[in-house]
Amino acid sequence: MIDLKEILINSNYKKETKELINIANLSYKHWETYWTGFNSTYVCEEILKDFENLNDLKFFIYGGFSSSQRSRIACFRGDNIPEEDALKSNFPAQGIKIIGNFLFDNATQDDFRSLLIENGVNQIKVGDIWTIGDRGAQGIIDNSDIKNLEEKIFYLRDVKVKVNVVGIDELQIPSGRSKKLVNTVEASTRLDAIASAGFRVSRTKIIERIENGMLRLNGSKVKKPTINLKIGDKLELENKGFIEILNLEITKRERWKVKLLRK
Repeated sequence: MIDLKEILINSNYKKETKELINIANLSYKHWETYWTGFNSTYVCEEILKDFENLNDLKFFIYGGFSSSQRSRIACFRGDNIPEEDALKSNFPAQGIKIIGNFLFDNATQDDFRSLLIENGVNQIKVGDIWTIGDRGAQGIIDNSDIKNLEEKIFYLRDVKVKVNVVGIDELQIPSGRSKKLVNTVEASTRLDAIASAGFRVSRTKIIERIENGMLRLNGSKVKKPTINLKIGDKLELENKGFIEILNLEITKRERWKVKLLRK
């Protein structure tokens, strides 16, 4: 039904687009709603632009709550559209509470996400993860991987943690990240300089994350921090959101005034 090659050829997110095409074919054939795995909400919005002209199919982005940074795409036939409330109430995911005492050994959301992945949870099965002070973290996970976690004891470094599965409505939902304009002056337009300023992460850590493939430039992973950026470029840093370059202007002292939109 869908020409795979035609849609993929211009996509910056080929893996995610291919998954959406596969579930779109299933949805069209079986008259049912199918969901992709979790991806960043921004990526979900970007790849759906390639599907705008498919009148036979409709889509819905949702991650368990309105301000989620990671979401799934639901696909259904255009002549069989479910109610939005039904899509949310039947969202194929549950809440999790990762409980432990981190008073003397702070942990980040990246640490908790890694804990899940290292214990057999596929990355695309994990939605948002957020810390709860020094008592652990909460998050959202695909229904299919719950059985591997419920009531089991794990260790994050030397801290013993237990994972409890709960309803999403039992979670302490984090406040949404609002859009923010960032103005900065940098010595160059290098990727590492602008990403460091935009994401508020040290230059050393940004370079490390770039080299580990955790940063995307216009949808593609890059591993060279020395790339020079231009107006309109979009950066995505895993678990840190997105920035778009709105303006670059050279100063009299040959430095760069940079205007960014952080999402």
